[in-house]
Amino acid sequence: MTRLIPLGALAALVACAPLPGPDVTKLITSTQTEITSVDMKPPANMPGVCWGHIPGPQITEIVSDIVLATPATVDEFGRELSPAIYRKVTRPQTFNEGDGRWFTRTCDADLTPDFVMTLQRALQVRGLYRGPVTGEMDARTRRAIRDYQTPQGLDSAVLSQTAAQQLGLIAVELDLPEG
Repeated sequence: MTRLIPLGALAALVACAPLPGPDVTKLITSTQTEITSVDMKPPANMPGVCWGHIPGPQITEIVSDIVLATPATVDEFGRELSPAIYRKVTRPQTFNEGDGRWFTRTCDADLTPDFVMTLQRALQVRGLYRGPVTGEMDARTRRAIRDYQTPQGLDSAVLSQTAAQQLGLIAVELDLPEG
């Protein structure tokens, strides 16, 4: 007599095995956002510079798979009594196209409550932040940051160095001639 392994047990065993492919690493864990990416590194390793990343555009495709619905049954001599039954399963699969875009951002150490309060006031003056000035990097603040940066071509709720400079929050470095 042949024992059939239930599909659920087989699926449980497969789920325990590591999947082939690139390692998923966490690039930036920030009070502003958390970005997880696959095999991606910032353009340069510069001390004191923090990086943010915007993934490329998302594309969704419909993927069809053939899966085993009912396994074949065989007798004790190995003769097939009934064939295996397969079915077609379709599912959406979303992935990012391209490498996306890296940008310099304000570092976590700079995001003190006083800094965030100044940021909230700067966004409030521009009509983008409509909440209380709390010094917390909350959802309202991130939404206002995105609203400020998006017209400039940076669709991100992570405060870029450029935006922080434009808002007058950090100094602009000038390259002055020597002499």
